[in-house]
Amino acid sequence: MPVETLPEVEERHSREAIEAEISRFEERVQLLRSGAISEEQFRPFRLKHGTYGQRQPGFQMLRVKVAAGVLKPAQLRVLAGIADTYSTGRGHLTTRENVQFHFVKLENVPAAMRLLADAGLTTREACGNTVRNVTACPVAGICPGEAFDVTPYALGVSRYLLRHPDFHDLPRKFKIAFSGCENDGDCAVAGIHDVGLIAQVRGNNGTSRRGFKVLVGGGLGSLPTEAAVLTDFLPEEELLPTVEAILRVFSETGNRKNKFKARMKFVLREKGIEEFRRLVAEKRKRSQAPAETFTVPSPIQPSLVTIAPAPLSASAADKRTDPEYDRWAEHNLMFQRQTGYGTVWIKLAAGTFYSHQMRELADLLEKNELNGVRIAVNQDLVIPWVPFDRVRAIYDELRALDLATPGARTISDVTGCPGATTCNLGITRSLTLADVLSRELAGQSDPEIQKLRIKISGCPNSCGHHHIADIGFYGNARKIGEQQAPYYQLMLGGKVDANGVRFARQVMAVPARPIPAIIRELLAFYQQDRRPGETFTAWVGRTPDKDISARLRPFADVTDASEEFFVDWGDTETYSLKLGRGECAA
Repeated sequence: MPVETLPEVEERHSREAIEAEISRFEERVQLLRSGAISEEQFRPFRLKHGTYGQRQPGFQMLRVKVAAGVLKPAQLRVLAGIADTYSTGRGHLTTRENVQFHFVKLENVPAAMRLLADAGLTTREACGNTVRNVTACPVAGICPGEAFDVTPYALGVSRYLLRHPDFHDLPRKFKIAFSGCENDGDCAVAGIHDVGLIAQVRGNNGTSRRGFKVLVGGGLGSLPTEAAVLTDFLPEEELLPTVEAILRVFSETGNRKNKFKARMKFVLREKGIEEFRRLVAEKRKRSQAPAETFTVPSPIQPSLVTIAPAPLSASAADKRTDPEYDRWAEHNLMFQRQTGYGTVWIKLAAGTFYSHQMRELADLLEKNELNGVRIAVNQDLVIPWVPFDRVRAIYDELRALDLATPGARTISDVTGCPGATTCNLGITRSLTLADVLSRELAGQSDPEIQKLRIKISGCPNSCGHHHIADIGFYGNARKIGEQQAPYYQLMLGGKVDANGVRFARQVMAVPARPIPAIIRELLAFYQQDRRPGETFTAWVGRTPDKDISARLRPFADVTDASEEFFVDWGDTETYSLKLGRGECAA
């Protein structure tokens, strides 16, 4: 029986149940306003409904879960309306394929929730000690290297766990990711999740079976940990019962007294993988979750793709010479495994997505009979199933929307969390620095340098994934003389690929302001010192920290501190460390 028809699941997601959920939220807001409950009592409830405090008093960040990153045109329009009516005219795409809105007033949250519900979206369990958004590879279903399309599985697991009565008060947040292949560093990064699921096919034609390699206990934050292998092959029908069993083990054995040791990676450290397997097997025997194969098609896959027209290259359709288009197509256009179709990557500055772009992109999709977009973990958007004979016209339309910035999936496609712009835990303005570096590095033409990934977090918690970047930064503060200044810790050599996870190593602390010059010098050092054919990763691996630090020190040392060292990127006031109470672990 498909999960979508199970009465208990359907009841959890019925319109009546969702309206009751929103009404309860409104009631709790009124109790807070009247003083009947305290902010401390309201806080966990608020977080379970995706409403997160920000450093500006009186405002909230509203986080919208987008399961597997899939967005339809009608949903884009709803998001645009929320951005304009209740936020700042923009949204922020995250490394968990969410959409976040900032500067939302608490009294406006229920109205936004109702708009989202009408569009099939929700903020429920987007924050707090819950199962967070279930992510998936943004090119699932079209990637030439995948075992099979993981999208229906990600959507099925998301639907089953959302509003599940047993999993909205876990010891700590819980993250799940689906990947179509082992080499998933640029798509799903399964190895850094509490549960990472990598598609596998076993057997030969006629006897082949779908299933998953199951990874458990991964995570970043202050103690980055690579996930361990629970099993090399889990048959697809065992997916839901096994994920449920893992959650039950975590719920019962996770540390509920110390939030800093509450993630599932600490359970694995304490129990070991063999004992963890035994506990999961016991829970699996008692699981009531249905065996389900999730054979429904991807929701954004067009019908009748098997009779797609023959491919038409852009040169066949349009003989014009256009260096700007060619530069864009080099990295923003990807060949699908389906003949005649390509995938367009939309590069967004650290995930910033304006409301007018949301609306006009929805119009573009419908005009060109495209069914949707996907959010990628690098904060870009992906448009699949574009016939090659329409690529040039779609590029022209995207360019008019300022959505045709070249360099997707290159060094200039910088990942950045909101940082101190809005986050209580933010130490530095990572979002602005990401935008600055994106523009600074747009002219890089060295193929090896173009492959690099820069990821920035505003604090050590790694919302920007700095641990798995070729070049990573996380914000901190240091004193220059007697005055505080914004700094970052430089990290090098992180990567996720078919060989697993390699976390970046800390090299040195650097002031925020000269970081563009520091990166340019680092890249110049690599170019001058590399051996023939040597990658940046290999060079970093053999080059001692002291040599890198010595090369960068003239740019990082502050001998004559001018005022600019005390003003963070995107700020106008002299820097001062201001931290509120973080809600990541509330």
